Amino acid sequence: MTRKLPYSPGDIFAVPLRDHGYALGVVARADGKGVVLGYFFSPRSESPELPPQGSLEPNGAIKICRFGDLGLIREKWPVVGRVESWNPAQWGVPDFCRNEEVRVVYDDDSLTISREERLDAGECRLLPQDGLEGAGFVEIKLTRLLGA
Repeated sequence: MTRKLPYSPGDIFAVPLRDHGYALGVVARADGKGVVLGYFFSPRSESPELPPQGSLEPNGAIKICRFGDLGLIREKWPVVGRVESWNPAQWGVPDFCRNEEVRVVYDDDSLTISREERLDAGECRLLPQDGLEGAGFVEIKLTRLLGA
């Protein structure tokens, strides 16, 4: 029996920052086994609330990463709403960069690696960093990105 996850693609959630306030994220993909692809946004807000409709756009993300879903499972990262007229095609799985020289391409559904290829370091730096981040690491990273 598989238990129902407390989140699904298209959900908007609030990530508590380490100093104060929250950053918002959108679940773009979930493999159903604990790995989520999320888009994260500024500015920080003082409470975990739904932003104005249409204010979260994929190209406005300050961070895109694959992360473990413990924050969502434990409801420490509350789901605050859904992206209006959710369309997964608009919230794609980007290519990632590993070790400043490898492009990593993930399968759109399973979030498993479908391809890796060498890439010029300059090009690679333009892509989001590859890896699987823990919930705490995401909180720390967003706190730094959003400054005090």
